[in-house]
Amino acid sequence: MPTSRKDKALNSVSLPDNLSDNLSGDLCSDLPGDMPGDIPGVPSGLTLKAASEWALPRVSGKRAEHVRGVYKVGAKLAAMAHLRPEDSFMVELACLLHDACKEYKDTRLVEMAQSYGMTLSSLEKINGHLLHGPVAAFVVRDELGLTNETVLQAITEHTLGNCPMTDISKLVFLADCLEESRPKDFTKPIWAALQPDRGRDDKKKKSGQEKTKVNLDDAMLVALDLSLVHVLETKRAIHPKTVDVRNYFLGIVRATEK
Repeated sequence: MPTSRKDKALNSVSLPDNLSDNLSGDLCSDLPGDMPGDIPGVPSGLTLKAASEWALPRVSGKRAEHVRGVYKVGAKLAAMAHLRPEDSFMVELACLLHDACKEYKDTRLVEMAQSYGMTLSSLEKINGHLLHGPVAAFVVRDELGLTNETVLQAITEHTLGNCPMTDISKLVFLADCLEESRPKDFTKPIWAALQPDRGRDDKKKKSGQEKTKVNLDDAMLVALDLSLVHVLETKRAIHPKTVDVRNYFLGIVRATEK
């Protein structure tokens, strides 16, 4: 297959000379330099290593450590969920790219979102940081040639979630919540919710359904509840979508408990 100009650019990605000033050690060196076969909408040169070399220099050292931590948790969750190699790759790729625009100023995010044709609420215009996911998805699309909707959705939805969400989006959302720098009183209940419920598994065995490996919907509900508590305690504005997404997962969890 001929190599496109975009693929050549990705294959020749190099780290800036001052990267060591921003990162504690080379956070890119041990990432895979190949892909698990052809994935629609993912340029052949966009390996995890290439993605990290593009994304990490865009943020501060502390943020880069967070991104790498999210990647590690995402890989672990994908393994727990027994995803196919291609799907695991998409989770890991979205984890590496999700905060590419996190450190942009609010005004810049608002301007960029509007330039991409997004219709913004008054709350989003005041709290531009809420737009760093959707804006990052557009930037990734334009600069890296990534058009895979599953990956772009996961990047877009990693802050507020959505109704519904793919398993890949849920895993990226949860990986961001569970990154090791997060407080233990926040992460521990989410990890606990991920574990298969013994009573629910018994019901599944009786009905002949496959045993659940991880409870993504339960974990999403717990993560959203804890996030709402944090927003309330810090007296920050609550995006209406956060409440809608929380109620959506509440409905799913309640339905499975019947």
